[in-house]
Amino acid sequence: MATALDLPPISTAQLAAVEAAALRLGIGRAHLVEAAARAAAALARRLLDNELDGDTAVALVGTGVKGCVALHALRLLHGFGMDCSAVLATGDREMRDETAAAASLCEALRIPFVQPRSPALRGALADASLVVDGLVGVGLSGPLSEPHATLVRLCNEARASALALEVPSGLEPDSGDPLAPTLRARATLALGLPVRGLSASLAWQYSGEVWLCDVGYPPEALEAAALEGDGLFAQNELVRLR
Repeated sequence: MATALDLPPISTAQLAAVEAAALRLGIGRAHLVEAAARAAAALARRLLDNELDGDTAVALVGTGVKGCVALHALRLLHGFGMDCSAVLATGDREMRDETAAAASLCEALRIPFVQPRSPALRGALADASLVVDGLVGVGLSGPLSEPHATLVRLCNEARASALALEVPSGLEPDSGDPLAPTLRARATLALGLPVRGLSASLAWQYSGEVWLCDVGYPPEALEAAALEGDGLFAQNELVRLR
């Protein structure tokens, strides 16, 4: 029986094939996102030694699924008692529908949004105990554009623990090459499967601890990418890879 630690290097193409197979089987993206968000909130709790009440979390949010997961993780951290805020790198029109819906939910919970060019942003990051990197993940194509690049630089200047989702923003997911700028995370949470860039020689300087969570891909979906899926998370749904 294979375990998560036995996984071979996985390309972004394989990851996309697994997700597409899961969707064809009828597993909705909302189920995958919720499982990922709950794992991210659990890992955040671990990073902060379970002392969340009154601490501050900021989510940096891009347009895609990574941003959607970050917003739902923020919703959960808000429920844990953290003082939460979010930075939307783009407007609603550029977001995927599910990411825009997650932003609306956070807004309904009165979680404040900080504009990426607001003078208050630097202070918000400076005061944060945790920054959730939801900017750009496995869909990265070339160096980060603005305002993403500036958000990453400001995050790197802050003293907060940064939790990256999928891969740190700016890290090329297949090669592991850090493009300028790349976010430096205390920990990275791979969602469902770890892309091979996380195991590259330079990646560890940016990824920090690497964790993998179960988002609910069934073995049948992993078979679509010629991967053995039985028993990957038999011991735990959240596994430290490095």
